Order: sequence, then C-alpha cells, then structure tokens
Amino acid sequence: MTEWGDWQRRFPDYSVTNLGISGETVEGLLARRERIRAGVANPDYIFLMTGINNIANEQYDIIDPYREIVRNLTTWYKRSTLVVQSILPVELTWISPEVIRDTNRELEQIAREFNAEYLDVYSAFVDPTGNPWSECLQDDGVHVSRQGYDVWTKEVDRFLKR
Repeated sequence: MTEWGDWQRRFPDYSVTNLGISGETVEGLLARRERIRAGVANPDYIFLMTGINNIANEQYDIIDPYREIVRNLTTWYKRSTLVVQSILPVELTWISPEVIRDTNRELEQIAREFNAEYLDVYSAFVDPTGNPWSECLQDDGVHVSRQGYDVWTKEVDRFLKR
C-alpha cells in the first residue's frame, strides 16, 4: 500500500523516498534492511508500515522480526524520527478485526520500547463501531482507495505538524 501512494505529490514540501514494495512481508523487509541502510542516509523521518501481507496469509507471528526492524532503524538512524504506523483495517472474512487491533497494540509497545513514535492510522479508517469505512478501501477489501490515501495523508500531515 505504501508503494502505490504518491507521497511526493502529497507532501511537496518534503523530499520523499518511497521504499514500499507491494506484497512484501515483515520478513521481506527485514531481509532487505541492509540495502535500505546502504541507500538511505540521515532522513528526518522514517515512516514504517508493514505486516498486513503476513496477516492476510494467516502468518500472525510477526512481532519478533518487526521488533528487529525497529531496533535496526533506531540504531542506524539516531537523528531520524522513526514513526511506526498501525496496520490498516481490511474487509476479509478470515481476518478478525481483533487480530489487527491486537497486533497494533503490540506495534505501539515496540515503538515505545525503542523511543520511536507511533501513528494510529487504523482509527481513521474505521467507523465508531470499528468497521472499516468502505470508501477507504478498494473493492478487494484490502488495498487503499484514493479516499483512503487522502485519509492516510491527513493523519501523516497532522503528525508532521505537531
């Protein structure tokens, strides 16, 4: 989802490097972390979102590799602000919203553990009853729609203006 966001257009006052890869798992990101380190020097912010591809494939044990990614990024980029973003909701019958909410609580804990920031984008994608706003997702129930990218952008912008 990160890969398909036109983040430079959405944040013209920043120099954006989008390193998202569609379909990537937490383990995939962990495997390419050294390439990221070699190619990215001293960003002001690092926005991290990964994990939904694991959950969609019923691979729920993502916390240890996620923690390793956060540990690496906070060690390598001491002057950068690492922003751990929540996993977004989906409309897939085999994924309970509670699984994503529980995982997001663990991600928030990891962020605290490593003095990173946590950005809850999930809450902006759900209605007061906890159901995803349909207009934020494409018909497949997973990928973010144009309106969803607008909501996500608004949350990131709000964070940057704090």
